[in-house]
Amino acid sequence: MIMTHYKLPLVWIKLQKTGLNVEVDRILEIACVITDGKLRKLVEGPDLVIHQTKDFLDTIGERSQDHHARNGLSEKVTQSITSEKEAEELVIDFVKGHVSAYTPSLAGNSVYVDFMFLKKYMPDLASLFSHVLVDVRSVKALCCHWFPEDVKKAPKKEKKHGAVLDEIKESITELKYYKEHAFRSPKSKR
Repeated sequence: MIMTHYKLPLVWIKLQKTGLNVEVDRILEIACVITDGKLRKLVEGPDLVIHQTKDFLDTIGERSQDHHARNGLSEKVTQSITSEKEAEELVIDFVKGHVSAYTPSLAGNSVYVDFMFLKKYMPDLASLFSHVLVDVRSVKALCCHWFPEDVKKAPKKEKKHGAVLDEIKESITELKYYKEHAFRSPKSKR
């Protein structure tokens, strides 16, 4: 397989978790995509379901239990043989294979929470990223204030909960839209 090294790379990571409390909740799935800084090139990385026991899944909140049971993730999690450590190593190998000497920025939608989980449960992976997080949700919030007409025309998400790589691609498409429509020079907006 030929490796492409991306300049000023963005590493898009999406986690499915049992909840939002980093002290008690765990990672169930991790997916990764890398783009160059201009969002022109894209390479899909691993999409890994991480093993957790049924006993553990029975302790999570009812809403999360229902959600993950409906989308089939609970069953995949109990059948998976991939540990958090193995998943971390696979994603690290993928990222290192595509970013070369560049320090990548972590990107995603509401990515700060996922970054907290990475720091707690996958610290070696978290250490690869610069201190800069590219959060599409924050960009959208700013555009709502500054360019509300552009936000109204932004691509709508399909809400494919459970299709983690698709969620990442939707976030990339959304950021690309803001780059091309909201973040233009005043001359080009006429």
